[in-house]
Amino acid sequence: MAHFSPVFRRTLLIILVIILAEGLFVLLLQGTGDTSFFRWAGKDGGDSAGSGVAYSEDGMLMPGEVEAPPPPPQSYLPEEIRTIRPDAPQASAQERAQANEILLHANRAFSQMQGTYDAYVAALLQLTDVYERDYTAPVPPERPMRVTLSPELAPPEQLWTPASIQSFKEGLAGMDAAMDSMRADYMALMRYVADDSIRDDGVKGKGLTLSIRRGGEEYGKAREKALSSLNSEAEKAEQTLLQGHPLRPQIQAAKLLTARMRLAPAMLAGDKPDPLVLDRWRRELEGMINEAALLPCSVPGEVERRWRVFLRTAAEFPQVVLLGQRAGFDEILRGQLNTTYTRVQQAYNEFVAAVNS
Repeated sequence: MAHFSPVFRRTLLIILVIILAEGLFVLLLQGTGDTSFFRWAGKDGGDSAGSGVAYSEDGMLMPGEVEAPPPPPQSYLPEEIRTIRPDAPQASAQERAQANEILLHANRAFSQMQGTYDAYVAALLQLTDVYERDYTAPVPPERPMRVTLSPELAPPEQLWTPASIQSFKEGLAGMDAAMDSMRADYMALMRYVADDSIRDDGVKGKGLTLSIRRGGEEYGKAREKALSSLNSEAEKAEQTLLQGHPLRPQIQAAKLLTARMRLAPAMLAGDKPDPLVLDRWRRELEGMINEAALLPCSVPGEVERRWRVFLRTAAEFPQVVLLGQRAGFDEILRGQLNTTYTRVQQAYNEFVAAVNS
């Protein structure tokens, strides 16, 4: 569901790239990853001081150099994940109950946002495409309830910080304003199409379609602001539930891994992505997956099986990156990257569902 194509103009990707790029709380323990733990492969060293041996960016000896021991291996998962603490105390019952309430709200809020408001904005953008292709303006769907009035999106004000509440509400208000603007422009486009007396070679129509797309961009920005607050509060709640949790290493490793995958739009920006940066990114992904596979799973059976399925699915992502490095990241490869990330997300959801059950 995370879409990595840099071209958002003609599709809902301008919205969806924000949705799943944030790391959605579709299930209880799913959330955003903290990429601050990561380091570029080889960034912190590699060549032995005074050895006189040169290594290429991929850690291989440069041609003509004398063989020497390779650089020390790098850990791609932080120590706090690789260190198992079975005796770590859990949060209190009250803290866990409050954390669950926050995460359940995050589930409801995102489901409503995606299923209702994102779908509405997507419809307007798609109808705008129809106009540009066929010079027709079909009737749009009804404008849904205002975001700021949706009971599913109302933040739990007794549990959130005042700053998060204010930022979240500002984001929701911005979403409403953007949808109002987009709808007004599209209704004007409908009147323009229906008025046969206008002869301007489509000038007004071009202006309205441009304005509708600008509205879509504003919607995406406002939505990102709302999601930032939602994810911030849900992340804190999730950390509360993870205290003393037997699968804390697996869950945090998965969060960091998927967060690193979500850097794909930045990695593939521009016509010619930096090959060295791409290679380091791919090797990080591979290293993280390999280290995550070594984490002991303390809950055997279906939970462990789902964890292994997640890792096998995640391993497909750097393979697609490698294919893109060799063949070029055309739209087909970018689409394959999107599809692979969707499968990773689904595999993680299934793992978390097994954990929750």
